Amino acid sequence: MLHVTATALLLKEGRVLLGRRTSTVRFAGMWDAFGGHLVPCEEPSTALIRELKEELGIEVVGPRFLGIYEDVDPTSRDLFRHYLFVVTRWEGDVRIANEEHSEIRWFTPSDAVMLDLAPSLKDSIRRLIPTKP
Repeated sequence: MLHVTATALLLKEGRVLLGRRTSTVRFAGMWDAFGGHLVPCEEPSTALIRELKEELGIEVVGPRFLGIYEDVDPTSRDLFRHYLFVVTRWEGDVRIANEEHSEIRWFTPSDAVMLDLAPSLKDSIRRLIPTKP
């Protein structure tokens, strides 16, 4: 089964916001970026804005599309195709707004890549946030 999602890396002051998933069915207990499934005929950017409002209680301003990546969920073994965006501007205070995540935290790139996080997200974080020499 192929799942299609819109996913965002939220960046602020050289850090990325990640959440620990509560699901026991998909990406169980892993750290993840934010977003979710597209509904039929929905544009990825529209889905992203809707999902970040539902998950984090924020209104996204000007998400920037980065590309598409695919991965296999280690829990369900389902294939996921993610439309990845970077978000640097939003209105509202970031908070856990539904049951998708048990914890959210800002991470430096070096801390983020040490987490149980999809390899493609680790690569994107490395590319997006410059490391200090």
